[in-house]
Amino acid sequence: MTATKHLSLDEVLTKLYEHIDENFDAYLEDIRTLVRQPSVAAQDWGIKEAATMVRDMIQELGSTDVRLVEYESGSPVVYGRVTSENPDAGTLIVYCLYDVQPPEPLEEWNVEPFSADIVDVAGYGPSVVGRGVTNSKGPLVNFFSAVKSMQAVLGYTPLNLIFVIEGEEEVGSQNLKKFVPEYAEELRAADGVYLPGLRQDENGKPKVLLGNKGIAYFELEIKGGDWGGPRSVDIHGMNGAWVDNPVWRLVNALSTLRSPDGKVLVKGFYDDVLPPGATDRQLLDRLLTTFDTQMFADRADVARFMDGLEGRALMEKFLFTPSFNIDGIYGGYTGPGQKTIVPYRVRVKIDVRMVPNMNGDKIISSVLDHLAEHGFPEVTVTFSEVTPFSKSDPDSDLAQAAVSAMDKAGHTNGEIWPIYPGSGPAYLFTNEYFKIPFIAYGLGHGGLIHAPNEYAVVEGLKDNIKSVCATFIEYLRIAEAKKGNN
Repeated sequence: MTATKHLSLDEVLTKLYEHIDENFDAYLEDIRTLVRQPSVAAQDWGIKEAATMVRDMIQELGSTDVRLVEYESGSPVVYGRVTSENPDAGTLIVYCLYDVQPPEPLEEWNVEPFSADIVDVAGYGPSVVGRGVTNSKGPLVNFFSAVKSMQAVLGYTPLNLIFVIEGEEEVGSQNLKKFVPEYAEELRAADGVYLPGLRQDENGKPKVLLGNKGIAYFELEIKGGDWGGPRSVDIHGMNGAWVDNPVWRLVNALSTLRSPDGKVLVKGFYDDVLPPGATDRQLLDRLLTTFDTQMFADRADVARFMDGLEGRALMEKFLFTPSFNIDGIYGGYTGPGQKTIVPYRVRVKIDVRMVPNMNGDKIISSVLDHLAEHGFPEVTVTFSEVTPFSKSDPDSDLAQAAVSAMDKAGHTNGEIWPIYPGSGPAYLFTNEYFKIPFIAYGLGHGGLIHAPNEYAVVEGLKDNIKSVCATFIEYLRIAEAKKGNN
């Protein structure tokens, strides 16, 4: 312990901010070092090296129990623990990822994808540019830097930390799905899960995420067969006069799945949808005053939203209703010039975004049943991957700490999302084994994730470290208040 034990939590936070300002140059170099190490899970490029670097960074925090948990294939999970000297300290799981998306197309980058160069980004100023700096190596290293700052200022680690850092988030988290049940007994000590991130939008507005939709991703195929169509080889296009075409067959099949106004026609599709509760609607009320739908439309170059919706109806549809999306259709000839064929097969990729309490396996089965009932029994599933939804209690200590930290940082217009339309592995902690809150928060702005020239604003990276410390302080404040009431 240091003299800070006599300081109030507000005074401690002030000293933490001062320490971060003084040491930020070194912290920034730590980020750039990890960004320079490629770690593309989809290409098995640099994964083991990056995992080892993350392991070493956790070890530097004083962990005597940190390791790479490896499986027969895929990326290792970096697992480590840092134990607080305070016997009454709470315990949090820190979940994050060290893998990144492929950098292609390389020719569209203004710098080398893994150079971590600092350049001026129009409208934002000095920024680190490099694959993974925002998603999510910058926030990951910043969390380590926040812990270092707390150790330096307080003289100890104020919370017990369990690190679960995976290397396959961008390709489906297959090994994390094995790791969590295997380590469930050790992880059960945690009171919540914190996912660090840069969560300020283009206008500087931050967000706290309390959950996310699930996703049922699957690929359907139609091949020629007893119903007609060539069975094993593309044939000349002149045969379209007397041989059926799998592409037309698929178009007709897909037209039975959804009405022109967007309603999914699969029997039972909406049966398990859980309507938003009273707390969800309260958070939606706040979101309606903070989220700028026009900013999104401008950024995405969208002229109008479906059905001409706006306001509450639009946001309620976005958050609390499932979607049935076609990601792509491929089959036949799509190259330059002319080539006339009747293709022998065609495939379509589909993602269904699921809200509580939908079941992805049930959805895929219902789609196949629907198509068979409508005269398309030849449709088969060639691939499927289901990620369930996640939902966290907004009244949990961790959620309240993140919201309080955001508000006290001057962002009372910040957004609180009861459920976010994206998907991820949070369900492993909120639904499957532990039923503990999973909260994503952090100041700082970055952009172009998954695209060339991914960037993170330098000043925002500093704010990000401070926001982690602020969240911890608010979490400790809540614990102190509860202790005082007992």
